[in-house]
Amino acid sequence: MTEPATTQTHNGTPTNPTQESLQLARRFSKAIEEFNWMVDYVKFCELLELEPSEYADQEYQYFQQLAEALTRFDAESLAKMIDAGQGNG
Repeated sequence: MTEPATTQTHNGTPTNPTQESLQLARRFSKAIEEFNWMVDYVKFCELLELEPSEYADQEYQYFQQLAEALTRFDAESLAKMIDAGQGNG
């Protein structure tokens, strides 16, 4: 069984994400953050094999929104959402 991470309580009930989810959340957030800093529109299109187009523009905007939104949550919160989405929370 997976050991839970140390967390604060929510509505008086302890909620502890699994270590796997916590590690996944940290790795994913960091990778998206790093990719966002390294990539421009052209490199984004190359990586995803997209031709520059209105569709590619929209996908790039979605990616930028994703990168920004991930900064709004700490790894523990993301891990709790991962666990809840997998039926572990």
